[in-house]
Amino acid sequence: MKKLLSKIGRFLIKQNEEAIEEEYYMPKLFGEGKTVEYEIDGLTKSLCKVTQWANGEGYDISFDTEKRDTKRIDLHTDELDVFFACLNHFKYFGK
Repeated sequence: MKKLLSKIGRFLIKQNEEAIEEEYYMPKLFGEGKTVEYEIDGLTKSLCKVTQWANGEGYDISFDTEKRDTKRIDLHTDELDVFFACLNHFKYFGK
């Protein structure tokens, strides 16, 4: 799991470096702590808000876009681990 998390970290750093070239598409941080929000102005302006559960075992995730209603997902850390493994299978995080 540590190898996968390291791979995800490297992927996010690379994505951030590439986004600098296209400033409009770079995620913008809106806070830190138990709740964090990022906004991205890509195909549509999108806002993602993530709040860590009080017990630290999961996250509430919500997405707001210009074109759609709010989407909300509540995931336990085990569910996140298996989700990241699926994305890794599809080479989402690069090689």
